[in-house]
Amino acid sequence: MNEKQFAQRLRPWLARTESAVGEMQATRLKAARLRALEAVREPVRLFGLFTVAASTAQTIRYSVVQRSLLWLPVVALLATLTFQTMRETDPGAIDAQLLTQELPPDAFLDQDFQAWLDQPQG
Repeated sequence: MNEKQFAQRLRPWLARTESAVGEMQATRLKAARLRALEAVREPVRLFGLFTVAASTAQTIRYSVVQRSLLWLPVVALLATLTFQTMRETDPGAIDAQLLTQELPPDAFLDQDFQAWLDQPQG
């Protein structure tokens, strides 16, 4: 008896018992079928370096990549905020520069002094 004949003889018996199978058993049978199909699938080469099962490659593609894409905007926002924080000058540093110059800070606030600075040298 070949596979085709065996399948034809088995089909009516499976159809009869299909209605007697509960939802839990149907779920377990489906899981067993998927595991059996997984064993038959050809392995996948990741990055051309190593071979993994097809289900593992699918898990990597869907779970790892999606999670990284989920965190990408958060990381970009934190990087932007860090860059802006580092770029801002410290008010204490500005005060220190003003106080250590030769002119007193009041000279920069004096309008006459500002007018004298704006005059052309000559």
